[in-house]
Amino acid sequence: MEDKNVLPPKRIAVGLVTLLSATAFGFVCGLLLAPQSRNRTRRQLHDMALDASERMEEWTEDAKETVEDLVKNGKKVVGA
Repeated sequence: MEDKNVLPPKRIAVGLVTLLSATAFGFVCGLLLAPQSRNRTRRQLHDMALDASERMEEWTEDAKETVEDLVKNGKKVVGA
């Protein structure tokens, strides 16, 4: 019997993506409306984009290594 109080993982993931997107949007709007020079705001947004890109590359590399390890261990278990 299923527990009706537990949300499915897909619904949780959609909620988290929505929350993170809204947070990022609010942060960017706050920067754009902040009382500072246009060049400084652009520089901040550029720096944040570079940082996010670097983090995504790191996460991608970590995920790749994890999957490779899982495949390697799976092959050991199966005996291939």
